[in-house]
Amino acid sequence: MLQMIGFGLVIAVLVDATLVRAVLVPASMKLLGHWAWWAPRPLRNLRRRLGLAHREGASTGRPRPAGAGEPLTPPPLRTR
Repeated sequence: MLQMIGFGLVIAVLVDATLVRAVLVPASMKLLGHWAWWAPRPLRNLRRRLGLAHREGASTGRPRPAGAGEPLTPPPLRTR
């Protein structure tokens, strides 16, 4: 009986780790887009009061990776 419970628990953890956290959560975040990133009203008010409101075009303080913002175009083909 205890082995069956343990086996069921292992299967549940594996399904949760693979299917839910690796597939369903990223897929739902992608589908929801901007709506996936909301904050409750008290937290929004606190953030606004502390002056941490998001500004359009604000820098994150991290350096941009090389080639960021450049168009991704393949090099021209050479013909003989």
